[in-house]
Amino acid sequence: MQFRDVLQERIFNISNTLSVLRILLLPAFVYYSREYVQSPKQDDLFYPLITIILVGSLSDFLDGFLARLLNQETMLGRYLDPVADKLTGTVALITLVIYYDLPLWVLLVHVAREIGGVWMGTFLYFKRDMQGKPNIWGKLGVTLTAIVVVWYVLTPRLAAFYPGDRWFLHPEFAAYALAVVLIVGILAYWKTYWNVIIHNKTPD
Repeated sequence: MQFRDVLQERIFNISNTLSVLRILLLPAFVYYSREYVQSPKQDDLFYPLITIILVGSLSDFLDGFLARLLNQETMLGRYLDPVADKLTGTVALITLVIYYDLPLWVLLVHVAREIGGVWMGTFLYFKRDMQGKPNIWGKLGVTLTAIVVVWYVLTPRLAAFYPGDRWFLHPEFAAYALAVVLIVGILAYWKTYWNVIIHNKTPD
């Protein structure tokens, strides 16, 4: 991909705007999270935070869907969307570790997966002229990450209104499920890359 080729496309479209919006929402998510965990009963903190999460999640679904529907797929968009996904997912999990007691090791598994994916994807692109493709584990990981974020964010408010040890006050169940999916995804990616690098097989 050449930079001049990107500039020749119509990069200012709805799909790319939604990807950028997802990134721009991150500072607001961090800010409201910090304030909300101190006063989870305050509606003026809770509802804006939930709105930010919903808008971010909706934009994640719509950017690719609208790009295909409106025939707005661009080279920039093919890179901007996964970059936005990786950035928002990583920042969201870091925020959960800092403010919501997400186990640190779950974040480290996520980071390891992202670093490995970027490294191997870059190798395939520059050395084998191939572009890595997401697998089912990656898509499931994105969905579970959204569930983990929502559950952890809801927990302080639920605990404030429903004291006691209740099952819905244990979002770590979702965090553990996410970790399992991420680990399986790492193994699946490495198997694919191993076949490409060692056996010169084309990825499915």
